[in-house]
Amino acid sequence: MAREGSKLDSPDTSTNQTSNRSLWLFLALAFIPAWTIWFLSGVLPRVGVGAFDYRWLFAQVGAFAPSLAALIVSGLSGKGLRWNSFRILPVLLLPLLIPGLLTARSAPAGVAAIGLLPAVATVLVGAIVILFFSPLNRRLLTPGTGEPQAKPDPRWLFASIVLFPTLFLIAWALANLQGGGWAIAGARNGVPAFVWLVLVSFSHTLLLGGPLGEELGWRGFLLPRLLQRHGPMAASLILAVVWALWHAPIDLTAGFLVQGPGALLARFLWTLPVTILFTWIYLRCRGALLAALFMHASLGMLSDLGFSAFPNSMIIYFLLLAIAAAAVVVADPVFQTRT
Repeated sequence: MAREGSKLDSPDTSTNQTSNRSLWLFLALAFIPAWTIWFLSGVLPRVGVGAFDYRWLFAQVGAFAPSLAALIVSGLSGKGLRWNSFRILPVLLLPLLIPGLLTARSAPAGVAAIGLLPAVATVLVGAIVILFFSPLNRRLLTPGTGEPQAKPDPRWLFASIVLFPTLFLIAWALANLQGGGWAIAGARNGVPAFVWLVLVSFSHTLLLGGPLGEELGWRGFLLPRLLQRHGPMAASLILAVVWALWHAPIDLTAGFLVQGPGALLARFLWTLPVTILFTWIYLRCRGALLAALFMHASLGMLSDLGFSAFPNSMIIYFLLLAIAAAAVVVADPVFQTRT
């Protein structure tokens, strides 16, 4: 029997042990199903070149593992969060069941080739998802904290949409100053068609390109839990390692900037400044899930638009991301305090 007042019996120790178990359970549910489904789908060797067919759709189920893991682990912690998970689950599965199936049936080679019906379905379901995760939905609880979403400053919510595209456009312009091509393949059919492509690409990326499948896990569950123990920089570093390793099967098979095991390091070096900027906007938006979804979607959609000199732009883009992340860490007080 432990002595009275011993650490073994302290409420803080018990709470920490429970929290540690929930974190490890989350990580297991985020990694193991995703990796298993990716390998079974057979799409890993064709990443970046394969059609959006039924094998791609099956692989997308694995890409939803972090968000599903967050709902499961959060739901195990109490009745209120259990109902919260049940409310979120249909919205999480809607993209797979409607635009996902419609897209897979026609198997387009890329976002620009998606037919009208799946494109319209993608935009409409994207609008539903945005409304559901809006801070106006006061019934929605954050999986990692169990608290209702705080209402963010609209200016910071806007920043979550434009931050990454702005940095990319600067990088793209700098890459083309020495005689590169200024063409944008997606704009060849005129401005209205390009605006529609941007809308479809943003919606497709939001629903089926990573944000919805991942962000309830990374920023909705894991980051708030990490911020309860660490400052923003340490929490970002840990999350960057987790986020980068989660992509390991993709990177080891298809590469990431480089081929082979070096792709893992390249992924981490890329992910670290991105994660810092995500944490920054997350804190400035008071933990709004919609901000995380917007950031991830705006980051992932750019390759669909067909910018010229895109590979050259990526080197400059990375440098700008690193500079922006360093500036945030040094200059913004919100990154100097623990939450």
